[in-house]
Amino acid sequence: MTRFLTKRNVLLLLTVLFFFIAWNRSINLLYGMFALLAATLVLAHALPRYSLRGVIASRSLPTTAFEGDLIDICIDVKNSSMTGRSMIEVVDAFPAAEPGAESPMTFIARLAGRRNRRYSFKLLCYKRGEYRIGPLALSSSYPLGISTARKEMTGSEVPLLVFPEVFDIVKLPLVSGSAAPMSGVEAASKAGGSEEFFGTREYRQGDSLRYIHWPSTARHSQLIVKEFEIRASVEVTIIIDLHRKSEIGEDKETTLEYAVKIAASTAKYSLDRSHTVQLVCLGKDECIIPAAKGFSQLALVLEALAKVRADGNITFPEAVNRASEMMRDGGSAVLVFSDSHLKSDQLPYSLNLLKARRIRPLCVVLDDKSFLKSENDKGECASPHGLLGDGIPSYRISRGTSLREVFAL
Repeated sequence: MTRFLTKRNVLLLLTVLFFFIAWNRSINLLYGMFALLAATLVLAHALPRYSLRGVIASRSLPTTAFEGDLIDICIDVKNSSMTGRSMIEVVDAFPAAEPGAESPMTFIARLAGRRNRRYSFKLLCYKRGEYRIGPLALSSSYPLGISTARKEMTGSEVPLLVFPEVFDIVKLPLVSGSAAPMSGVEAASKAGGSEEFFGTREYRQGDSLRYIHWPSTARHSQLIVKEFEIRASVEVTIIIDLHRKSEIGEDKETTLEYAVKIAASTAKYSLDRSHTVQLVCLGKDECIIPAAKGFSQLALVLEALAKVRADGNITFPEAVNRASEMMRDGGSAVLVFSDSHLKSDQLPYSLNLLKARRIRPLCVVLDDKSFLKSENDKGECASPHGLLGDGIPSYRISRGTSLREVFAL
């Protein structure tokens, strides 16, 4: 009922009412009231459209951002006509913003002829994902607010990719499964290495004379050589559960959003330490980032994780089995999944399959019951220790857990 009682409808009703009363009674004053209301109605529809003539708007913003970033948005409004324009609203659609801020608006009370206005403001990228920003539109209800005209800017819809939040990881037990196991950043001391300076020691047969430390040699009256730190490189494969029934929770507090943050941070941690990283996401559309190193690899991983959805039909143990075919012997696998799989008969087989190929698994188990909305649905959850098997490092994550603190231990 309320939507029918608008200013326009009330004015239209009064116009029609005065016309029939004047026509029935033949009273000139009522004809005058009818003419005044009709003129008001016409102007209320014509002036907003006139107010937007010759006015255009454009927007500039980054094409990528991280979840939680405040990005700068600039709005340029140009009046190409000779006369001024009044009461113009610039309305945008920004679905990446936090709830309640998805439609940012700028109001211009007066824009003089042949003038430009520039406005800038910041918006928070609330959640990772692939978004379409816009369209940017102009609207006006000048002067009476009875009728509103709207004009969308052609080509104002632009993409925005919001990468997942990345937190700092202090230490991860990324261990090579080779015959000579080495931790991810375990140093192997060797004279003449190609990495960072480690220290000095006495000369041994076979050491290169190029690395003799002459000041120490002169001081000790015997040959002293420089040692360098050689870092052990591990191939790290990251697998997250993208089965369509695996995501539990609402908004940003879901098992998938936590899994994506952990995967992104693990990738950065590994690449920062010169490990090789590959990502396996088997959802509705398979996304496999082959193993590589460097900053460009991190960009590919973050882009893939920004787009993933829990929409697949492949169970997590099956995804691990398929991913094992892409892993090199002696690597490390980071598995991020919900604790509902701990009681599955298929998961132990998948873990043993990795071990058979000398691939060391690291499990991050999400307490899916803690993500349930109803407290009545929550219950005791199985501990990963003992169910995963001896020697498998694991982390347990619940809703509200500080991920930085968990991975700082």
